[in-house]
Amino acid sequence: MGKAVGMAKVSAKGGLNLFLGVSLSTAISALGVVIVAKLLGEGQYGLYIIVFVSPTLFGLFRDWGINSAMIKYIAQYRSEDKTNEMRNILASGLIFELALGILLSIISFLLAGFLATNVFNRPATKTMIEIASVTILANALVIASQSTFIGFERMGFNSFTLICQSSLKVFLAVLFIFLGYGTLGAVLGNIVAALITSAIAIIFFYFI
Repeated sequence: MGKAVGMAKVSAKGGLNLFLGVSLSTAISALGVVIVAKLLGEGQYGLYIIVFVSPTLFGLFRDWGINSAMIKYIAQYRSEDKTNEMRNILASGLIFELALGILLSIISFLLAGFLATNVFNRPATKTMIEIASVTILANALVIASQSTFIGFERMGFNSFTLICQSSLKVFLAVLFIFLGYGTLGAVLGNIVAALITSAIAIIFFYFI
């Protein structure tokens, strides 16, 4: 009974941390959309949205259920004290996400010219789509790390990475826009935020 009560307390605390993290990051992202759209104006903000259509679509092919499997088996092997099996799951999941993230980023990069010219009819977005392709890999590393946090019941780390990425995205996008980079600045803000968050997530992943 004592073990069950302890598990319930941990689950309740973790669920609250996760809820707060998701809620706060969503609120920050929504505020960021309003601010960036106001600063860029209708035309430039439309280009900003177009730039991330390709990386977002390719990112959909990244999730093959690996993250859900990581959460399940990390939690299971932790409860069974199977350290070696747990390490194998961690290594396999991270390597898979890394390899697939790199592959999809390269595909998105190579198709940037075709998509910009023939699909979106915006040749000027080619370079920005190429740069934005990096976010596929960065987000893959973030999500793999977040799956690990949940499996280890470290919801605080998961919430921190969510809030960190949302906050950095807004701050850096606004900063680069004020520096005169316009749409490119908003794109760079998104990319740099994803890269910084992925680095922080991997550091947490390593120590866990």
